[in-house]
Amino acid sequence: MAGELAPVRIVTARLVLRAWRPEDAPALKEAIDASIEHLRPWMPWAMGEPSPVESKTELLSQFADDFAAGRDFHYGIFSGDEREVLGGTGLHPRIGPGALEIGYWLRATATRRGHATEAVAALTRVALEELGMRRVEIRCDPRNGASAAVARRLGYRHVTTLKANTLTPTGEPRDTMVWEQTAPGLAAWLGRGRAP
Repeated sequence: MAGELAPVRIVTARLVLRAWRPEDAPALKEAIDASIEHLRPWMPWAMGEPSPVESKTELLSQFADDFAAGRDFHYGIFSGDEREVLGGTGLHPRIGPGALEIGYWLRATATRRGHATEAVAALTRVALEELGMRRVEIRCDPRNGASAAVARRLGYRHVTTLKANTLTPTGEPRDTMVWEQTAPGLAAWLGRGRAP
């Protein structure tokens, strides 16, 4: 993935996906702090929250460095006016050549509004159409029905469930559902009148 740069800013109908900046740290902290109990069952990093704004600034500086170097692409999910952090997402080159994994989380007050679907649809198109990836994956805990529903809504195909391949945030063995979308699969899905 090194050398290939994802767009820094993506605008959808209701959202702005933008590469994180260190100055976003207070807004990120507010979004996480307001949603800790919502995030802890699914996000291992949420077990260490709340954390000081200075640690968020350091994290976002690392994200910005990785983005600029083409190593990893973390985005904030912002409201259309960019005044509120609704969550985070990213294109992560951790699943092999020609492929990216999309991860995402939303603050508790932003769920059940289609924001995750809208953000993931935009990143799916960027990965497959602009960056020329062969495939995109979404991986989630089988118990996380909301996350799996995003994959289903966007025409991703459930390819496997990895048994006890990782741990829950509390350290228990956990399965992982693997969902996949490809450029031909996206084209066929769009051809059926679907609009991400």
